[in-house]
Amino acid sequence: MLKIILFAILIYIAYILFFGKKREKKEDKNRPQEEELMVECAVCKTFVAISEAIKKDGQYFCSQNCMKAEDDNHRT
Repeated sequence: MLKIILFAILIYIAYILFFGKKREKKEDKNRPQEEELMVECAVCKTFVAISEAIKKDGQYFCSQNCMKAEDDNHRT
């Protein structure tokens, strides 16, 4: 009887070691991502994350091409 109890405890410890960490990882995937402010490109009106946007003269751009296009429009 003692052998059965010890065997059951060993099985339980092995289960926790191998499968317990996987359960924690699944919980992290279900956690909502942090929201980030989105800004609109002044040229093509595409929304981009503020961390990826290029800001020039108070305007946001999605790329160097859009920023150059805006510069070209002001020069003409």
